[in-house]
Amino acid sequence: MPPIPHEFPTPHEPVASPDESTRSVSRLSADSPTPLHVQLADAMRAKISTLEWRRGGYIPSEADLMAEFGVSRGTVRRAIGTLASEGLLVSRKGSGTMVASGGIVRPDGARSFSFAASLRESGVRYVTRVLQKEVLEAPESVAAALHVDAGSPVLFMRRVRSVSDHPVVCQESWSNLRACPGLDEADFEQESLFDAVERCSGGRIALSHMHYLPRLAGEEHGGYLGCSPSEPVIVLEQTIELEGATPIEWSHTWIGPNQSIVGVSRQADGLPGPLDLEGFAAPAAVGAREGDAERALRRRLELAALDVRRGVVEWGHRYEGSAFHFGGALSMAEIVAVLFGEVMCCGRDAGRAVSWEERDRLVVSKAHASIALYPAMLSRGLISQDDVDRGLFGPDATIFKHPRRDPARGLETAGGSLGMGLGYAAGLALALRRKQLPSRVFCIVGDGECDEGNVWESAAFAGHARLSNLTVIVDANGMQLDGPTSDILDNGPINRKFAAFGFDVVEVDGHDVLALARALARTGDRPRAVVARTVKGRGLSFAEMCAEWHDKALTEELYQQAVRELDAREEAIAGE
Repeated sequence: MPPIPHEFPTPHEPVASPDESTRSVSRLSADSPTPLHVQLADAMRAKISTLEWRRGGYIPSEADLMAEFGVSRGTVRRAIGTLASEGLLVSRKGSGTMVASGGIVRPDGARSFSFAASLRESGVRYVTRVLQKEVLEAPESVAAALHVDAGSPVLFMRRVRSVSDHPVVCQESWSNLRACPGLDEADFEQESLFDAVERCSGGRIALSHMHYLPRLAGEEHGGYLGCSPSEPVIVLEQTIELEGATPIEWSHTWIGPNQSIVGVSRQADGLPGPLDLEGFAAPAAVGAREGDAERALRRRLELAALDVRRGVVEWGHRYEGSAFHFGGALSMAEIVAVLFGEVMCCGRDAGRAVSWEERDRLVVSKAHASIALYPAMLSRGLISQDDVDRGLFGPDATIFKHPRRDPARGLETAGGSLGMGLGYAAGLALALRRKQLPSRVFCIVGDGECDEGNVWESAAFAGHARLSNLTVIVDANGMQLDGPTSDILDNGPINRKFAAFGFDVVEVDGHDVLALARALARTGDRPRAVVARTVKGRGLSFAEMCAEWHDKALTEELYQQAVRELDAREEAIAGE
């Protein structure tokens, strides 16, 4: 299936000016109650939707826009910033600003994701076909997502949106009819669901929680999208809330093959290292193009994560017959690789003037997975090869299966009992702030570990104290010792829980190293929680999402298979 049609102008080719006879009135009204920068953003958005400004083309310079609209440079920059946050414009340092090209425009995290509005604002003509629309009694899973009683009336709808007769997305949604009476009577081939929800509820859509999932299309959805059942697609799970935190819609959007999601990520602080993120597009996991610097950084960090996985496997092979926590160690390989390889100042870096006292700290609360730490710590000089050679057990060992506190090696606390690490990390962050040190504190917890009450007591304290130097990373792999976390004790939307305690929260693909780097580099005036969606046992086919590999011994046969799979992964990274 071909992607959404679009034009690619010659690089740096300015957008052609329309004839004077067709040029829209450009002057804005200083007497209007609507601020000038909002009026200008509306006018610029209209130029994009009418294709006066072509997709992929550069827009006029700031000086030209100032002259055309009779406004200041500050007004122009605020309007450009607004459209950049909506994913409609991309600013490139030293090159100018261009209209986003290709793909489906994804607004920043502050706005809910409406495909209809995205396509419409990008000037793309589309057709909506409603395949199924009926009022049903809410199954338990839907009731839980919408915070209604099981059996409550909900509207189920399946729609396919097509561009140039090619299916682009298949959307399946469940809507809360008690909060939105009359929604089932709307004509959804003429009106978007978002528009109908706001009209029928009398409220405004204020917030969405999004989760991207890789899937194979399968027989059913391959039929809707006109593709092979074996083709990979992206599924967007989204929960929409009205003002007042009323859940109104739970949906799954199947995005057809060859589509991409294009957006803009704004960073409060740039990544420490060679990557300049100004104007950077959305993560490669959803189809963004990467420049040479981004590709180089991705390759370096993916190889670092691969080294972590090799180290984990070698520990298991060294102590054949002894059980190790492979599942949780492998799921956090990218987290560890990005922290040590790109984000943390470890105090022993020749290229950085950071003293040992000013180093960043890492607390691994899910300490049973600490064998993933040692390969990364070795690469940064925090532990030595001699430490590794001494092994994990016995009187000569200096590092251990469950770590002991050893600040001289960057092991900030002993680990073993779950739920203890975040409290220690919060105390450490408070002490560093009182000492007026620039250090940051990172704490890795598991989603199963979040069953522990200590985690939420510590989160409440961190939010109350506004510990802006603290970042919590939730290794959300969906599994724990006895099975899926949703079956053992469903801890619900972890992101919303941290947000309720005053955290700045972001959810990312925990195996996308660039997405992690962006999320972990950012700081603000509040503690930060990064919910990293991962796969338990990632990287070894026999261990992925298999509960028994939470704690299991590696046989010689499986060791050889693991080596082959990791070698194949290295070849794949080298060929990308």
